Amino acid sequence: MRIECDVLTLRSLDDEAAFFALLGRFFASPGVRRACGGYPLNDGPRYRWFVAQCRRDGRALAFISIEEQPGVVRIRHGYVRPEARGRGLFRELRGRVLAHIEQLQATAVARLPAAAAEHLQPYGFIVSGTRGRWVILEKAQHETP
Repeated sequence: MRIECDVLTLRSLDDEAAFFALLGRFFASPGVRRACGGYPLNDGPRYRWFVAQCRRDGRALAFISIEEQPGVVRIRHGYVRPEARGRGLFRELRGRVLAHIEQLQATAVARLPAAAAEHLQPYGFIVSGTRGRWVILEKAQHETP
C-alpha cells in the first residue's frame, strides 16, 4: 500500500515549536537512538531536516538530517518508522538531500555504521576512513553517479 507524503525541509531555527511538535518524539526515543547507531539525535543552527510527512495524519514517517558548513555538508541522521519501511521514503529523501548538496556545490561527508554504506556508495561516495564498525564516506563536489 502506497503512503501519500509531503517532503518538508525544516530547521528548528526557523520555528522551534513546530519543529519539535513534529520531530520531538524521535529525539526522545531509545529505539530511534539504537537505529541511528546508538547516539542521540542532535540539532543546531546549521542543521536542516528533510522529513516525509504523511498527508493522512500529519505524522513524520522518515527523516534525514544534514549539517551545513562552508563547503561541506555532513549527513547526520536518517530514520524511517518501521511501518513505513520498504515504501521508497528513504530513497526519496536521499535524492532530495543529494540534490540539495549538489546545489550548494559542497563536499558531502557521512559517518555511519558500515552496514549502511551501501545506501550511499552507488551515488559516488567513497570510503575515506574506518573506525570500529563505522565508516566515513565522502563525495567531492560536482561528482554525479
